[in-house]
Amino acid sequence: MDSTPNDVIEKSKEENKVSMEIFNNMRKKFLESLPEEERDAYQKFGEKFHSSFDVNNGTSVNLSEINMEEALAYVVQGLDSGLHPKYITEDEDALLQAAYGDEWYKKWNYNNKSQF
Repeated sequence: MDSTPNDVIEKSKEENKVSMEIFNNMRKKFLESLPEEERDAYQKFGEKFHSSFDVNNGTSVNLSEINMEEALAYVVQGLDSGLHPKYITEDEDALLQAAYGDEWYKKWNYNNKSQF
């Protein structure tokens, strides 16, 4: 008996069900562990990311804003993970200043730039 496309789709859904459950559980635990501020930032990023594509033809609309947000998220993740601010590049410093103001380092419990 030959499989129809619908049979293949259903079989694939069933085979991937466990994997999707594991992924969704991991995703849920990750989101629950984030502070509300970061959760909101991820939500906004996701909305901008999804709205940046034209679903009718698959082309991106404007990725420059997302690239900046990705760069900021990468730097913030590093700082949150213990990266010392002395390792922040000038470009990353400018990005952090644009996002958090001139005293961005206070968010990571540094009182002034002379500490790094």
